Order: sequence, then structure tokens, then C-alpha cells
Amino acid sequence: MIRINFLLGVLVLTAFLISCTGSKKDVAGGLSTTAVEEDIQLRAKIKDLQEKIKKNPNTMDYREELADLYFENGHTLEAMKTLEEALKIDPHNAEVQFKYGDFALKSGDKRRAFIAFKAVMLGPDADAYLDRISPYFVDAFNVTPVVQGEANEAFGAFSADGNQIIYQSDQNGNWDLFILDLTTNEVKQITNSPAHEENPSFSPDGVHIVYTSTEDDHRDVDFSQKLRDIYVMDLITGETENLTKNGSDDWHPKYSFSGDFIVFVSQRNDLREVPFYEMYSDIFIMQNNGRFQLSLTRDEFNDGSPALMPGSTDEEGTVIFDSDRSGSFAIYKMDIRTKEITQLTHNPDVNDVSPDVSSSGDKITFFSDRDGNYEIYLMNNDGSAQQRLTSNPAEDLNPVFSPDGNKILFHSDREGNFDLYLLDLTQSAEQISVSEVLSRIDQALQKIEEEEE
Repeated sequence: MIRINFLLGVLVLTAFLISCTGSKKDVAGGLSTTAVEEDIQLRAKIKDLQEKIKKNPNTMDYREELADLYFENGHTLEAMKTLEEALKIDPHNAEVQFKYGDFALKSGDKRRAFIAFKAVMLGPDADAYLDRISPYFVDAFNVTPVVQGEANEAFGAFSADGNQIIYQSDQNGNWDLFILDLTTNEVKQITNSPAHEENPSFSPDGVHIVYTSTEDDHRDVDFSQKLRDIYVMDLITGETENLTKNGSDDWHPKYSFSGDFIVFVSQRNDLREVPFYEMYSDIFIMQNNGRFQLSLTRDEFNDGSPALMPGSTDEEGTVIFDSDRSGSFAIYKMDIRTKEITQLTHNPDVNDVSPDVSSSGDKITFFSDRDGNYEIYLMNNDGSAQQRLTSNPAEDLNPVFSPDGNKILFHSDREGNFDLYLLDLTQSAEQISVSEVLSRIDQALQKIEEEEE
């Protein structure tokens, strides 16, 4: 079975307990005084609202407030039940229907969410809710396909001049690397072996690429168990070299903006006798010829998807990466010299992953499931001004900036298999009509039915 790297990370998530943040335990193992007080206050608010609902059963405001309180404190089931009870009393209440859909989507129940949104769009208040529901089904900016076909295309990356895109495709039955010339639309296959080549990245001078390959793992095991190494290829001569030659899994290489260094992910620090899918991963940096492979992180977490800020070296600067050190995956930055780590996204129980940095260093793009499925997001390099860029029932994944920072390349299964798409940050998407939103909701529901068959 062909493996797409992000799937492994998503599957691994289910094996980890969600860590609690913001409260400490006392020596007796119980909750701290602060946590107990917060719990008492929450229970008091819930009881107060329940009493108000009992006295005023037809007042939707109290039911909505109680649902909000439940949801904000992680009690999703109670929140949904509260809204369901409200809809029994007033089945045509657009605000309750909308909130029910919003909560359902954020909790991962797309079917219930889309049915609720459809009910609102079919009601008399459709126009009033168009601006609130359409963003769930319409991208914020213009998105166009770049590479489409029956095969899967994924993990695209730009050349420094923006004229080429390198990506991986399984059109021959295993992952190989291809280069698309955007000026001529010509596609050139650059690897062709029984091994799997993935995660390609151009060097800034355009002469080399770095990527992963299973070429040196000759074990007779399934691809999902093959170990990857980091390779470099000279695009002029076609010569390749294994840079890591390590008995562990090494992946997700990416050049620094200077081209002098390569950051990557490796499990080599985890010496435990455990299955590979339970091993921890760390961020590493090395010179572009493979020398001086240094561990930037060394801990019992899954650190991945590194990207160096402009001007960074192996001695100073900043590396951006994702990690599950807070329980779920979030985006972090680390000062390479001091090793100080700062968390940039704070969304408990959801996953923010695969950051990429703009060439100016001021923006970071990533993907997240905070709104029910994986979408592309943008934020400032300090974590502020987080904005969702795509809104599609499909999975939008692994975004990377164009050299000028005006476009974002990503892969998505919008047409049933993974293809490459380009989002233009300079062209906002046009507002669509109620009927068009209804059509897209129906398409999303149809896709869910097909996936469940």
C-alpha cells in the first residue's frame, strides 16, 4: 500500500493520551486548589443555567449559553444534547441549527454538521447566514489545480525562481519524483526505481534536490516498515548520494534559505526496543553535504516538519517545527543557540502541523483540523493573526510558500485522489449564492456517503 507521510502522524495520534495543561497536581495526586475552584465555578454556572431553562423552557438564549459553556469546557456530548433539546422545541431556529452544525464539525462529525447547515440554507434566514456558512465550503482565496490525474501527487515544492515545482507521484506504482516546468507545462520524471522517493526540496541555486528514499533498505518488509534515508541529487549530472546512512528512519528534509544547511527529522535518538511507529522523533540539522549531523531537539515527543527561518545556521537562528509535546500537535519555534522553545499555536485537542516559512520570514503557513477536517492556515511568525485559507470537505495538506510569498502550494484529495493545488493570496474568492452553497453541501454529503460505502 502506498504511504503518504502525513497519514502515519495522524494515526500515531490515537496512541497518545492528551496531556493536561494549565493545572498542576499536588503531592497526594489530586487536583490543585485552583483546578478545584474552577470546577466548582463551572458546576455552579451549569446549575444556574439549568434552573433558568427549567423556569423558561422556551427561551433559546439560556439553552445556547449552556451549550456554549459545555463545549468551551470540553463537554461536547452535553453541548450537542442541549442543542438537540432546543431544536425539539424550536426546530426552525436558524441560530441553534447553525451552532449545532458548527459544534458537530469541530468535533469531527461532518455528516451532522452539513445536514444542519443545509437546514439553515433551506430556511427563511438563509441570506442572513450565507456569510457564516459559505466559508465552510468556499476557499478564502482563489485555488486552482496545478497537477491532476488518476495517480496521487503530493508534497510539492517550488524552485527558488518560482518557475518549477518538484513533487512525488505514484503513477508508476511507487513514489517517484517529477518536475513540472510552469513556463512550458512540461513534466520530467527524475527518479525511476523500485524504491520510494519522497519529500523533495530544491536547493536555492536550483542545481540540487534533497529527498528521502528507501533505496538502501533491502529488507523484505512492507513499504510502511521501510527505513528512509536523506539523499541529494545533482540535477545536471543525475548523480545521487545518501547523506544520512543511518539505521533509523530519516525524513522531511528541507534546505535553509542560504542552501548551506538541511534540516530533517530522525528517530535515531530513540534507543528503546519498541515498534517503529511508537518511536520518538527529533529535529536535526546538517551541512548540505551531510556533514555534522546535529540534534536540535532531544526529548520523548514527536517533533517533525522543520523549517529554518531566513538567516538561520547550525549555530544561531530559529527553526519552526510541529510537535505533540503539549498532547496534540502544535506549531513551535526554537532558538537554535539557546534551545529555548516557544509554542506558537494553542488549540488543545486539535492538531496544527507541517509549518512552512515565507522567504521574508514574516509569515507561516500550516494545516490544521481545528475546524473539523484538515484545512490550510496562515499566521504571523509570532503565532498571531491566525487565518483559515481553505474551506473544503476534502483534506488540504502540507502547504509551502512560493518564493515571492504570494502563493501557497498544497496537495488535496478534492477530486478523490491527491493532486497539487495553488492558492493565490492576491486574489480573494468571490462570494457565492445560497443555491451554490446548497450545491456544495450536497456534494460534501455525497462524498461522505461514497467514503462510507
